[in-house]
Amino acid sequence: MERRSILIIGGAVLVGLAVFVGWSLGPGRNVSDSSNLTEITDPASIQKTIELTHLSILTSDTYAGNIRIRNITGLLKNISTMPVRKIDLKMTFTDYDGKTIQESTHTAFSPRKKPLEPGTQFRFEVNFENLPRSWNYHVPITQIVSVSY
Repeated sequence: MERRSILIIGGAVLVGLAVFVGWSLGPGRNVSDSSNLTEITDPASIQKTIELTHLSILTSDTYAGNIRIRNITGLLKNISTMPVRKIDLKMTFTDYDGKTIQESTHTAFSPRKKPLEPGTQFRFEVNFENLPRSWNYHVPITQIVSVSY
């Protein structure tokens, strides 16, 4: 009886593993090599390609309450005639005097997703933990720094 239980559990684990491998490597996964992309970094060209709107910030605490998480969200709209594969944003946090206190670049739309087709929108989210105390609590200055096809 014990041997039969081990065989059933082992078989279930193998089936689960096979399903996971099939899902992760199957044709439904839209993962591409980002080295084959054409990147645009010129601000004037980017402005004709992607529209950034509805920036907002949400605050939450971790379960233990010792870490504050700021969730920056917004909408990216493809206003070009080509599908977009990747969008990078630069976010600049400032103090009450307008001086930069933290700046970083984040991929808001990844090549792992289906392409952002012309005319469609994507809601992005970027999380930050424990920002500097001198931050002015405003939505960071957010710029699109690169778009890739």
